[in-house]
Amino acid sequence: MDMQETYAALRQAITEGDQEQAVSLARQVVDDGSNLMGAIEAATEAIREVGDRFGEGECFLPELVMAAEAMQGFMEVLTPQLEKSDAQLRARGKAVVGTVQGDIHSIGKSIVATMLKASGYEVIDLGVNVAPMDLIDTAERSGAKVIGLSALMTTSMPYQKEVIKLLNELGARDRFWVVLGGGPVTNRYAESVGADGWAADAAAAVRVIDRMLTSGEKPAGSAFYQEAK
Repeated sequence: MDMQETYAALRQAITEGDQEQAVSLARQVVDDGSNLMGAIEAATEAIREVGDRFGEGECFLPELVMAAEAMQGFMEVLTPQLEKSDAQLRARGKAVVGTVQGDIHSIGKSIVATMLKASGYEVIDLGVNVAPMDLIDTAERSGAKVIGLSALMTTSMPYQKEVIKLLNELGARDRFWVVLGGGPVTNRYAESVGADGWAADAAAAVRVIDRMLTSGEKPAGSAFYQEAK
């Protein structure tokens, strides 16, 4: 199988959510000494295609989850090789993500984290039921520019607001882009509590963060970034 055939097979494995095949192809890329970055670009195209299809209603959550898991398995094989070589991914930015306090739902947040990683971001995933100050402290210590807050229950949404409130009280609001998401979270709610952006799904979150970090603006400015499915 030549390189282009490998890339085509890899794209198919990701889009079909075939984690076993994605991992096998990743090992083949490493063993053959192939272009690591070329393989990553092919896989990234595939996961973004799935994200776009999900946003357009052409596929469903289980398919998106399977594709994300295939992508994660692929990257787990290649990441150690990148760290050994001069061809490391240059992080496009660093993001801290978490499901806020009072909420233990992880799937949406985990998909966002995986897609951000696939798009070249360094991601610190704090998991679920994360206290507001833990999110802020981690962002400050790590030098992250983005804080992504997920809430899947209306009872936990106030903790998204609490993160922004604390950032303002600490005089740190203009150092972090704050993006909200989750089933009950709307663009109007996100803007009303002072967030910098809102995204309806994982693929949209990547695009919103891309726009934020390339805008040349500072967080908490007049612009509000949003993207629906």
